[in-house]
Amino acid sequence: MSLRYFFALAALLMAGLLAPAHAGDTPHWVHYRLLNGQAKLPKKVVVIPVSIRMYEVTAGGVEEEVRDWSTQAEANVHKAVSALLAKKAGIEEVAMPRLSPAERASIDEHMALYKLVANTVPNSGLRHKLRRFDYGIGPGLNAVLARTGADAVLMVYGNDYASTAGRKTKAVLGKIPIVNIFTGGEVELGHSFVHLGFIDLKSGDLLWMSSEFRKGASDLREYDDAEDLITAIFKWYPGIERYREQYAYEE
Repeated sequence: MSLRYFFALAALLMAGLLAPAHAGDTPHWVHYRLLNGQAKLPKKVVVIPVSIRMYEVTAGGVEEEVRDWSTQAEANVHKAVSALLAKKAGIEEVAMPRLSPAERASIDEHMALYKLVANTVPNSGLRHKLRRFDYGIGPGLNAVLARTGADAVLMVYGNDYASTAGRKTKAVLGKIPIVNIFTGGEVELGHSFVHLGFIDLKSGDLLWMSSEFRKGASDLREYDDAEDLITAIFKWYPGIERYREQYAYEE
């Protein structure tokens, strides 16, 4: 995928010209080729290096990434994803191959494009796309396909925000009515968000995607919290019949 194509498509996505809005009760999205039988669920999957950014939030609301925390969160989320894949019948996780710097750069480009698609899709009014979800990121991950023989890659990214002790104190004080007059409204202690999607390696189609948002005490530095969040996402997989029924899919 050329940089010119990447940035052109990114601009369209950011402008909201290509993205559908979700409606109804399902958080997941299913590509129309899965719904009509033109595509099959992946059997061999490579998990692209997980991208989690973890931030510390001060009492004043300043956010700063703590790279060590991000690394721990990424490790926990990847471990949780691998554990869930191992429990899913018919799916085998294939190890990520060694890549050249150019191939790694291509992976990073596709992850960036996936984030754009995933972030933009829920924010538009093209409701008919629910019946024919047809988004993808291009068939540019040929190196992974050639080295592994996998059917798909799984892309996972997210953010996590943890409060400093000062912010936690401010949150407690904000719940006391008389103090609240001076401290302001209730303070959010933080939240965790993870989004994942299966990308067909031959076509580049985004076969399936979903996400989970947790507000409050969830902390991806803790494996149990990461596992709980990933388990919640995979409860919807693959959910093809449920999606078809919810959105009255028609060819």
